[in-house]
Amino acid sequence: MNSKIKIFIIVFSLALIGLISCEEQEYSLGDLTAPTNLEITTAIVGQSTDFPNGDGSGDVNFTFSANEALSYKVDFGDGKGEKLYTTSSIVKRFNNVGTKHYRVVVTAIGKGGSSATTITELDVYYAFEVDPQIVSLLTGDSATGKTWAVDEDLPAHLGLGPGPDRLDGNAETFEPSWFSASPNSRSTKGIYDDRYTFTNEKVFTHQTNGDMYGYKWAFERDFDPAAPGVFGGFGSEWILDYPDYTEGFDFDGEETVIGHKTIITFGQRGHCGFFNGSHRMMILDITETTMWLRATADPGTNIATWYVKLKVVN
Repeated sequence: MNSKIKIFIIVFSLALIGLISCEEQEYSLGDLTAPTNLEITTAIVGQSTDFPNGDGSGDVNFTFSANEALSYKVDFGDGKGEKLYTTSSIVKRFNNVGTKHYRVVVTAIGKGGSSATTITELDVYYAFEVDPQIVSLLTGDSATGKTWAVDEDLPAHLGLGPGPDRLDGNAETFEPSWFSASPNSRSTKGIYDDRYTFTNEKVFTHQTNGDMYGYKWAFERDFDPAAPGVFGGFGSEWILDYPDYTEGFDFDGEETVIGHKTIITFGQRGHCGFFNGSHRMMILDITETTMWLRATADPGTNIATWYVKLKVVN
């Protein structure tokens, strides 16, 4: 009986030693030294004395260096979020039209997730070259302009769908999957008599005929803090009392999952259709007589996007 007890004790002791050895190997993380001496080198393409912010391509060559870095996480300050790179040299195109200031935050990531961060700031000029055919279709190649209106007879002439910052974590879509207005269903909202005129000299005129349809908070921010008008029928929808106005517009571009798209960019007030606070209208489709636009709100508030289908009225 004593021999059996001794054998059991020996076997148990060996097993215990084995478990301890396994635990020691499992929790060994090695050297977790954080990256050091993180530096960013930038070279704006085409930069010169005459063109201090570049040649208009918007391209910037970036080089990152740091001791013990395995990868680099970069926020370019253009509102498009962080990107992860496993290479230390990249070319980034900043495609916000005009000369824009960017605050670039670079985080070097080392073993076990250790990290170091540094920041650089730069001004980059981007001269977007819009397709001349789109300009022609939009403006009629006319200094007096081409005028558009909401095509109220079409299904889904107004629509609502998820945007880049949708709450469920899935990818954004480019169709009004949340809501589509049936023909003539917004006849009391003050939107069907609005007229939008675009000229080939980049002048935009919005003939409101006295009122517009959109979110009250957006009207308060960009049109009139008092937002005179009446409730629009749902949530923060509002029908704003406001006269005709004129301002400039330009063009921008964006790569999307459905291809490269041209964007009409306005000043403080410009928009077409339901005003959700956006002054950037993506052209999803345009012909001589029809146009389909998508309005995405400001970065950080892009939970939803509005759509509008327009027709030529002159």
